[in-house]
Amino acid sequence: MNGDALRRLKDVDFSFLKSFKREALAVGVLVILSLLFYKFGYKRNIDEMHALRSGSEALRTEIQMAEAQSRASEGLSKAVSDASVNLKTVEGGLKSLKERLPSDKQVSRILSEFSESDFSRGIRIVSIKPLEPEAKGELSRLPFQIKMEAKFQSFGDYLERIERLPRLMIVDNFVIEGGDAADLTAEVYLSAYILSYGR
Repeated sequence: MNGDALRRLKDVDFSFLKSFKREALAVGVLVILSLLFYKFGYKRNIDEMHALRSGSEALRTEIQMAEAQSRASEGLSKAVSDASVNLKTVEGGLKSLKERLPSDKQVSRILSEFSESDFSRGIRIVSIKPLEPEAKGELSRLPFQIKMEAKFQSFGDYLERIERLPRLMIVDNFVIEGGDAADLTAEVYLSAYILSYGR
């Protein structure tokens, strides 16, 4: 059957195609140019567009990451600023506390002032006895027992003066013994707080 088809094809007269030679050539060139444009123009542009789209998405991801880092950095910057303000507040409080805490020498001087200048106010200091110091973290507590004879009003003034001291001296307790409102005997237990006692 193939042989018959070939024989028939040989019998066909293709001479009429000679008149379409120019048109056939133009169509062939057009087909070749279309194929070249598809391969080197359109297909390459499609590939470049895909590459650009991928690059654009990667760039968008990088921008989002940079924005997230920027927000985190702003948050960190605010936290550092807040911590700096808090540190200044704590340092101010510590400085104020240090100014109020007496040193060993100041405790001695304060106790000396209490015992010397109070006779004119109706108070007679019988004794000042230091008690066992206690460590309280960074502070040390220096307790004292003061025995005195005083008038009631003078004794109240004495306690108020201790409480109003610019240095940190605290009245822990007091015991009033015998006597009447005019004259009494009292024991006052007070504490001074100092930094780094014994160092």
